[in-house]
Amino acid sequence: MKLILKTMKQKRLNWIKQSVFYGMIGLLLAVSSCKEKDNTIETYQVKIKLVYPNNYQPKEGVAVKLENTATNIIFEEPTDQNGVAQFEVVAGRYNVSASESRSEELRAIIFNGILANLVVSDSPAAEIELPLSESETNQLVIKELYNGGCQKDDGSGAFQNDSYVILYNNSSEPALLENVCLGIAMPFNATGSNYDYIDGKLYYDAEGWIPAGQGMWTFQQAVSLDPGKQLVIALKNAVDNTQTYSQSINFSNPEYYCTYDIAVYPNTSVYPAPSPAIPTNHYLKAYFYGTGNAWTISTTSPAFFIFATEGTTPETFANDASLSDLYRGLAGQVRKKVPVGWVLDAIEVFQYGNASNQKRLPPTIDAGYIELYNAQGFTLYRNVDKDATEAIPENAGKIVYNYSLGTQNIKIGDAVISGSTDPSGIDAEASIKNGARVVYKDTNNSSNDFHQRIKASLRN
Repeated sequence: MKLILKTMKQKRLNWIKQSVFYGMIGLLLAVSSCKEKDNTIETYQVKIKLVYPNNYQPKEGVAVKLENTATNIIFEEPTDQNGVAQFEVVAGRYNVSASESRSEELRAIIFNGILANLVVSDSPAAEIELPLSESETNQLVIKELYNGGCQKDDGSGAFQNDSYVILYNNSSEPALLENVCLGIAMPFNATGSNYDYIDGKLYYDAEGWIPAGQGMWTFQQAVSLDPGKQLVIALKNAVDNTQTYSQSINFSNPEYYCTYDIAVYPNTSVYPAPSPAIPTNHYLKAYFYGTGNAWTISTTSPAFFIFATEGTTPETFANDASLSDLYRGLAGQVRKKVPVGWVLDAIEVFQYGNASNQKRLPPTIDAGYIELYNAQGFTLYRNVDKDATEAIPENAGKIVYNYSLGTQNIKIGDAVISGSTDPSGIDAEASIKNGARVVYKDTNNSSNDFHQRIKASLRN
């Protein structure tokens, strides 16, 4: 009897242990199931339809990009034959963009579109339309803009009075630079408040002009530029700056041009007497209608553009009061209304890593932007059009590859910046020195067309 009771007790104990064991297993499975459910990432379908102007038909395979504004992750999908791209993304805010180029009667037709702060949520959304604007490329492009300055040799800070721009004939025909002018959009910095936005849009976009702030520069005479040739313009300190700062730029070159009109802009710390090597007929002339004693080009985030006056002279345009616009209605902040059709090329620069950046150039002029980490000697350099450059028969054996002067993952102090590089992989400057004629990418979108280069090309 005692043996039977003992056996029964043992069985009961084993049953209790098993029940507790399986109960714990069930609890763990339930917790695990809950965790899996909690960690489930829900995605939502988004359809973006490209809307073309002037009865152009959609094209299959156009890349549409969605950039998450919180994580900066970019999703890219191609359009179908109806111009629709489909995405599966998590909830959040997204910037939408698309660019496309077509060849038509020896012209390059560019389509660009941007849509800011598209909200993706669990609410069902209809097909989102992305209107595209139409523009054409020109012979003359901005090959390089150097505006951020470099570090001083003694480590005491930055020297930032050595800016320059390089213009380039990107075509196969000679280009005549007649009535060509340099302009800077106002506000001069991309950061901070921009009072040109009304209901989330630049109000002057609908009016067909962009603002040239404070003043503008133009050549004293027409200049001819052969295919594949460049024209250097020193925007400040047109001297050999390397005599004082070894990492700076030497502008002492008879082929260079410079912005120097001391009667208009008398600031000698920005405009000392140019190097004797630069001919006086290479001095650009200034037309001034704002305030200040020097032409303002931001060292962090300018919106720089070149334009040619049509049907009038630069002087007449600059002095036409009917074409003036007062930023914020302030008499001291005069700018000129440059018709969009006059603009030859532009580059929109954002300050690196600053969430306050806002565009000043509409998508008809520049649908993107390029970030600059300034004061380090970095420069903004145009990307190479790989297919077009390789297609030139005379370039056979002259193109240099394995480009390594981009700024991806560059360490500055304790910080590592993401930077950018030329996706073509072609070293443009080395190829030019090797006798090649480089064709640069020109989609009217600085995000596609430019990268941040680790050093100015004039220092190669």
